[in-house]
Amino acid sequence: MATIQAFQWTGMNKLGSRVQGVIEANDIRAAESELKTTGIEIISIKPKEASSITFWGQKKVKVKDIILFTRYLTTMMNAGMPILNALDVIAKDQENPTMKSMIVSIRTNISAGMSFSDGLSQYPQYFNELYVSLTRAGEKSATLDKVLAQLVKYMDKSQSLRSKVKTALIYPITIVVVAVVVSLVLLLFVVPQFQKMFMSSGTPLPVFTRGVIHFSEFLRGYWWMMIIGVLVIVFGIKIMRKRSEKFSDKLDRFILAIPVIGTVIQKSIIARFTRTLAITLDAGLPIVDSMRSMVNIMGNRSYSKAVNKVCDDIVTGNQLGVSLESTKLFPNMVVQMISVGEASGALGEMLNNIANYYEEEVDYIADNLSTVLEPLIMVVLGVIMGCFIIAMYLPIFKMGSTIS
Repeated sequence: MATIQAFQWTGMNKLGSRVQGVIEANDIRAAESELKTTGIEIISIKPKEASSITFWGQKKVKVKDIILFTRYLTTMMNAGMPILNALDVIAKDQENPTMKSMIVSIRTNISAGMSFSDGLSQYPQYFNELYVSLTRAGEKSATLDKVLAQLVKYMDKSQSLRSKVKTALIYPITIVVVAVVVSLVLLLFVVPQFQKMFMSSGTPLPVFTRGVIHFSEFLRGYWWMMIIGVLVIVFGIKIMRKRSEKFSDKLDRFILAIPVIGTVIQKSIIARFTRTLAITLDAGLPIVDSMRSMVNIMGNRSYSKAVNKVCDDIVTGNQLGVSLESTKLFPNMVVQMISVGEASGALGEMLNNIANYYEEEVDYIADNLSTVLEPLIMVVLGVIMGCFIIAMYLPIFKMGSTIS
């Protein structure tokens, strides 16, 4: 896979004005070719030098920055302001220098003859394929202001759904973290005190107690190996996920099978899929193009592959509902509602209804998961504490029975 590079360029536009900007491409020839297609006569072009503060000092562009940018641009365009003037105003009000530089570059590219959607496509790390495809559809149909307004609503809902999913997953993660911390405190600090007492008494220890003591000794002596092992596993998974498609598929299927966590993730994916498909169809994108633009935003390889398969099925003439059913990843209710929407000509409305339902489901789980899991937390901690108490007090009971 070729590496995307940034190139600083200067040139003359079709009006004879001197313009400059930044363009991203695989190499300098690709950059020159793309600029020439927009009518730019290149004066100079060279790789953009990386700033010395990029890693530590440069602010990141967050999702909320893109949402605010889209909202401001929508408001100004609805008020009748030309897009170049709107971008000027937004850039001047930006506190994030990275965001400001990007907007200025997009504005420069547009003034040089590039379309707005093509200007956005120069920053794929901030504007994904879906965003670019929707703005391009809006430009072609002369409804860019309406498409941007839909994008704002869509991104707000997506961000809200993402926050709900994070909230729902906090409690299961909290259970694991609390259990690990409590176990480590007992093994590293409490067990050694009992061990000293048992050694001074000379009493033979039960197998269970000896096992706990040996594990405590191992942790105290080789704690650094445990840390290295955890880091190796974490980074190993990340590397394997990037390099092995088979491993990534199995990992994503495993995540979906995890109780509670898998359910939340699946519901959020279905909500995102149906909401995204609804907005793209409403913007006038063909259904296959709409589906293709969603492959990389599904958040799970199993669903990404399913969307690709559905696209291929639709191209061959299959109905969307039938194709979704064949993937075995979408609940029967979703398939039936989409089939009804196709038959009645109200697919967009039906997709929004499905999205609303699953967003409410995720919201309900997030609100009630803490209540459901609190007893589970108590049980987990109780089991851990009970095991340690039994392991440490079995020898004491044995010493007491020997004395008597």
